[in-house]
Amino acid sequence: MQADNRQARMARLALPQRTPLGMIGVPPLAALPVMPPRAPAIMGNKALRDLAAAFDAFGIADGATLSFHHHYRNGDRLINAVLEEAARRGLRGLTIAPSSLFPVHAPLVAHIRNGVIGDVITDYAKGPVADALLSGALRGPALLQSHGGRARALSTGQLRVDVAFIGASLARADGACTGRGGALPSGPLGYAMVDAACARSTVVCAHEITNDPLPHIDIPAAHVDAIVPFSDPGAVEGIASDTTLPAQTPQALRIGALVTQVIAAAGLMQNGLSLQTGAGGYSLAAIPLIGEAMAQAGVRGSFISGGITGAHVALQQAGLFDRIHDVQCFDGAAVASSITNPQHHAMSAADYASPLNPAAIVDELSVMLLGAVEIDRAFNVNVTLGGDGRLIGGPGGHPDAAQGAQITIVTSGLVAGGYAKLVDHARCVTTPGACIDVLVTDAGLAVNHAQPDLRDRLIAAGLPVLSFEALHAEAARGATRSRSTPAQSPRLFIEDRAGGLLDWG
Repeated sequence: MQADNRQARMARLALPQRTPLGMIGVPPLAALPVMPPRAPAIMGNKALRDLAAAFDAFGIADGATLSFHHHYRNGDRLINAVLEEAARRGLRGLTIAPSSLFPVHAPLVAHIRNGVIGDVITDYAKGPVADALLSGALRGPALLQSHGGRARALSTGQLRVDVAFIGASLARADGACTGRGGALPSGPLGYAMVDAACARSTVVCAHEITNDPLPHIDIPAAHVDAIVPFSDPGAVEGIASDTTLPAQTPQALRIGALVTQVIAAAGLMQNGLSLQTGAGGYSLAAIPLIGEAMAQAGVRGSFISGGITGAHVALQQAGLFDRIHDVQCFDGAAVASSITNPQHHAMSAADYASPLNPAAIVDELSVMLLGAVEIDRAFNVNVTLGGDGRLIGGPGGHPDAAQGAQITIVTSGLVAGGYAKLVDHARCVTTPGACIDVLVTDAGLAVNHAQPDLRDRLIAAGLPVLSFEALHAEAARGATRSRSTPAQSPRLFIEDRAGGLLDWG
């Protein structure tokens, strides 16, 4: 039923304009050349004594572009250490391209204000650095990309990284490394895989360096130019966060139950089902309920994907899904599974969501469950700006998976933090409404007006389908606070999967 829907979404990939950073002038996707593979690194012992030696070895100078990854999430220590070394050397005007930024990266604010950091390209930002970006403290522009968009920009050379710094739990002296082993495992290094394959030079900063064979190889030695001993590249307790924990409330259970009914009524509760859930308490809370419904119906899915939690692992281990495709782990149970489970497969960000990948995992999804900070009458979704006007995230994989899935379901309460979540106009369009099919709240469902057949099927199944206007009115009645107008920096931009600029409301 939804195959035509997927094709229509793919056809809507924007023909991008030139982005404000001036380094991504994007022609139509069909015309984008993928860069040839980087030259293999010289093999042998690549050990350097410390980060300072890496700066010397690769001539990191003013204006360089440095990339990082976020598999340790709010436990990451590497970005702060690298930028501290840059500041010590008096470097200025660096472009940093981390896949995400978290509160733990607060020390970067000083480097933004004093000019060590000139531009920022990232997929997600939360905490003091996010506040600095929105306030206009950055001297150059800041660009928020989707995960698939970042992989696209790296693989085409539109984002040229001089040195990629990769924090690994375990590595060999020849540079091969993994996050699936050692004392501080983070899980598969899915985002770092693309950086290492495309950067001019790659430096692995490893907690442990061994001469023994690795239990897994996330990044091959041929993509690594140097290895640096670096104690504690990340704290594993920082991997799980508020957005990666399932909600445990009656409201969440009600939403989860409705989600399973929507999947069944849409005709997708059948063998071969593929599923992804985004970060967000309600989406994650629906996972075990979907599993129960699958077990009762005798359904076995093909794969479950994305950022992986223990709840996803439990479904696969119960025999409800054949395999797991994992770009990053969201908790310790997922990390443990990634090390020991042969059906738990690592995937790169390009495998996951690049629009240049003809078999991207997001384009093979039956069902995508997403959260929302705001959703408006046109079903545009904001997961970037909070009700208080602060920058609290970014595209991440939200628009990538919404576009690729056969059916995309947004799960949300009507009110959070006193702010109505259903609004007339989203202040920031992270994911366009054309990619959203159903909104599920504890008060009922609303179906995108562009999906009348789906709406009829849900009504025929006896589901509580309401108009968006009815749910909007109830949200307004429950709100106790008015949205704050963000002090948006004119130099902060959001880019979609194909490289087109998304709208601020």
